[in-house]
Amino acid sequence: MGSIDRKPHCINREKTVTIPRQIILVDTESYCVTLPNGDSKQNLRLGWGVYHQPRYSRHLERTDWFSFDNASSFWAFVDSHTAHKTKLWVIAHNLNYDFTILQGWKYLKAMGYKLKFFHNNGVTCIISVRKPGSSIVFLDSMNWFPESLEKCGKRLGIPKIAVDFENCTDELLSLHCKRDVEILLAVIKDFITFLTSNHISRLCYTRASVAMAAYLLNYYDHTIFIHNNKEAIDLERESYRGGRTECFYLGELSNGPYYILDVNSLYPAVMVDNSYPVKYKKIHSSMRVPELERLLRKHSCIAQVLVNTPEPVYAVKQDRTVFPVGRFWVTLCTPELKYALEHKHLITVGRTVVYKQAPIFTRFVNRIYALRQQYKADGNESYQTLCKYILNSLYGKWGQKADIWEKLGPAPDEPDRVEVVYYPDKNKRGLLRYLLGECWELVGYEEGYNSFPAISSHVTAYGRMFLYNLMQVAGWGNYFYCDTDSLIVNETGLCKLKSYCDDIKLGSLKVQETTFGLYIKGLKDYVTDEKTVIKGIRRNAVEKSVGVYEQELWPSLKGMLRSGQSDGYTVKTITKTLHREYTKGNVSSDGWIVPFDYHLPL
Repeated sequence: MGSIDRKPHCINREKTVTIPRQIILVDTESYCVTLPNGDSKQNLRLGWGVYHQPRYSRHLERTDWFSFDNASSFWAFVDSHTAHKTKLWVIAHNLNYDFTILQGWKYLKAMGYKLKFFHNNGVTCIISVRKPGSSIVFLDSMNWFPESLEKCGKRLGIPKIAVDFENCTDELLSLHCKRDVEILLAVIKDFITFLTSNHISRLCYTRASVAMAAYLLNYYDHTIFIHNNKEAIDLERESYRGGRTECFYLGELSNGPYYILDVNSLYPAVMVDNSYPVKYKKIHSSMRVPELERLLRKHSCIAQVLVNTPEPVYAVKQDRTVFPVGRFWVTLCTPELKYALEHKHLITVGRTVVYKQAPIFTRFVNRIYALRQQYKADGNESYQTLCKYILNSLYGKWGQKADIWEKLGPAPDEPDRVEVVYYPDKNKRGLLRYLLGECWELVGYEEGYNSFPAISSHVTAYGRMFLYNLMQVAGWGNYFYCDTDSLIVNETGLCKLKSYCDDIKLGSLKVQETTFGLYIKGLKDYVTDEKTVIKGIRRNAVEKSVGVYEQELWPSLKGMLRSGQSDGYTVKTITKTLHREYTKGNVSSDGWIVPFDYHLPL
């Protein structure tokens, strides 16, 4: 029986609420140079930074403002605020942009810093560097607040200053830039006050880490044992699928009204009362169906099973997650296994992992949700939003994986970049990363030290089953689209779901929008009376023809490193074509979607 490279252990409790002692907040503005190919090169025009020392112990709060019009001045400001044995936090809203405009890799290398950690995925960005006597971490404020700075400011009553970027003076642009930093400073101070005054948790690098720290500080009631059984972890990963996003009808619907219903905090709702794995007990190569039924009375389980189902209820991973009918093998979690047993869908049970279980999230969800409702009633939009982020972010932390980068050695003269290489002896490709004068190789991926994917897998499985139950209550033909925690229904569907509706109660439905016109074109691609939703298409994109859009591409740090252009920020104009081929079911001539029918031989 194989093991992963991780020592089995119990998760430790958090002990304190700590905050960073040194923070710099920064924003930059640029001027554009149009390149011969039509791309737009962004160059630093001016910027504002503020050094903030929160009040702690006998130290008073301190705030130092600084304006600059060249990158070297900013980095001198940063260098002057580093301190021995104290990490400096540098925060920007869209770090990808500001770090590149300020030529971060170039100046950090010149200052003698080496890379400790780098992560850039979606809006999350973390760059940790150090040298003898100094340590800096660069963070994107969207690690905690995945929204526009304008929205953050409105929540706190601080409006942005609107400017015409092409024609405004430096003086007006400077006011605009400083206001953005003022908003960012207010957001961070507000966040710190929220965490400390409510004894929530320490300030961590991401909202998921904050949620985990909050859980382990105040609500860790049942000991959770982290195991290293590779076969069991592989099954946990097989069972881990996201929310259910499906079209049940494609085309235009005009016989409204139609209602977009949202579940009040779906994942917290299924976390609050259900039990979850806390300790790996045993893995079985196979078992009889009655034996699995007996185990599920007191344990959580993950099992590879052969099902024969007339219902599109079980998620199967392919290129996309689909919900077929028929006979097929699938890896399921406790709530799905119980449903399969109750409805006589199980034929054969293969490998099965058994866990001790406990209601590990009850106090956490009840307390944070009550706090959210209290702040909502008080009109404190900022704090109720923070509660929402903490509630919705915890489950995913249990499923965390990490890249393994192995340092190959110094590379002082190599430009910063990520390079795809080919290893002929292994007949495979690999990645090399050159950063801050060193070369690193991506050698694989590993489970996080405290990851327990069985927990995350169970949360999303309970969520899918919750949504499926709502669909069954609404009745076939009365729902047209779903996306994780939302469902679009007609008048009949809403009437059947009336007893599930409550604007405040956890896990209940609320009407998010009423529309008389509805045009469903695909996944995350539909039009209502009030809005047009198209995933991957920016709001300011220009539709050149049906399904063809022209829009700007603002690259991430990871993207710039892969392109070998990490020394400057270039905005490209790209064309995106939406093919709108539905691949999660068969589209019938009348627009209704028929689930795939799988039939393994007996």
